[in-house]
Amino acid sequence: MSTVTVSSSALANGGQASQAKRWALRILFVGVLLYLPMVLTTRSIFGIPLSNMQLLNLGLTQMNVMMIMMIGALSLNYLTGVAGLISIGHAAFYAVGAMTAAIFGTQFGLPFPVALVAATIIGALAGVIAGLPSLRVRGLYFVLSTMALHYIVVFLFQEYQFKVFDVVGVPYKPALLGSFELSTQIRWYFFLLPIVALIYFGLRNSLQSREGRTLIAMRDHELAATSVGADVRILRLKTFALTSAIASFGGALYAYYLSNVNAETFGIQFAIQFIAMIIVGGMGSLRGSMVGAGLWLLLPSIISGFASQLGSSTGLVRYVIVDHKAQLVQIIFSLIVIVLLIYAPGGISGLYHQLRDRLATGRRS
Repeated sequence: MSTVTVSSSALANGGQASQAKRWALRILFVGVLLYLPMVLTTRSIFGIPLSNMQLLNLGLTQMNVMMIMMIGALSLNYLTGVAGLISIGHAAFYAVGAMTAAIFGTQFGLPFPVALVAATIIGALAGVIAGLPSLRVRGLYFVLSTMALHYIVVFLFQEYQFKVFDVVGVPYKPALLGSFELSTQIRWYFFLLPIVALIYFGLRNSLQSREGRTLIAMRDHELAATSVGADVRILRLKTFALTSAIASFGGALYAYYLSNVNAETFGIQFAIQFIAMIIVGGMGSLRGSMVGAGLWLLLPSIISGFASQLGSSTGLVRYVIVDHKAQLVQIIFSLIVIVLLIYAPGGISGLYHQLRDRLATGRRS
C-alpha cells in the first residue's frame, strides 16, 4: 500500500512540475514577443549592440508582414488541413478584403475599424459563394473551381482599380483607432500580435467543440460523419464562411499596412505561398501554420543578410549566393517542400511530435 501511495505521490509531483515548466516556458515566450520589437528597433539587447547578422537581417517590417500572412495560413490550414477542403484560391479572399477596405475606407471615408468589419462580413459572404461548388463536386474539380474563383476576383479587383484609381494602384488612408494612428512599425507590431493570438486560440478552441470534432470527422470519413447525423453540406459552407472572413480581414490589414496595393499584389504566386506555408508547417496543425509562415517569410531576409556579408567574395560562392540570390531562395524553398513531402508529410509540426514521442519513450524506458 505504501509503495502505491509513494508512486501516486511521485506521479502527482511530476505532473505538477511538468505543468509548472510549461507555464514558465509560456511566460518566457510571451516575454520574448513583447521585448522583440525593442531589440529590432534599437538593434541591441539589454543595451548590448547587435550586428545585422546577429539579428539575422530581420526587422519589424518583416515581422509585421509575417503576422499578416499568418492570418491567411491559419485560415487556410483550418479549411484544408482540418476540414479537408483543398483550396488554391485563398489569395482571392485577401483581394476581397483589400477591395472592400478600399470601397469603405478610401471611397466612403469610413473609419479603419469599420472597413475591417465590412471586409470581414463581405469575406464571409464571398466564402459562402466559393463553398457552393463543394456541395456538388469533389477532388480535382473542386480545386479547379477555387482557382477559377481566384482569377475572377483578381479580374474584378483589376477592373475596379483601373476604373476608380487608374494604374497607380489603390491608395489607403492611414489606419486610425480613434485618434491613435498606426504610424510606426512598432505600433503595427503590438496591434497585430494580439490579433494573431486571438485568431489562433479562437480556431484552436473551436476544434474542441462538437462542431469542430464533426469537422475533423468529415475530413477523415465523410460518410461516417453523415451517418451520425452531421449535415456536412452546411458544415462546409460554415467553414468556408469562417475561413474566408478571416482571410478577408487579413487582406484588409495587408492593404492598410502597405498603404497602396494593386491587382498584381494578389497574383497566383501569392496564393501558392499560403499552400507552401501549411505544407512546411504541417497540414492540420494550427501552430504549424504559424511556423510555416514564419519560415517562408523570414528565410529570404536571412539569406539576403548572408549574401550581403559575402559581397566581396569571388568565384562560385559569389556566383551562387550573391549574383543569384533570388534563385537560391527559390531552390532552398523547393528543396524544403520536397524533402518534407517525402520524409515528413506532417511538416515541421509532425517532426516536432515525432521527436517529442521518441524522447518520451526514451525516458520511460
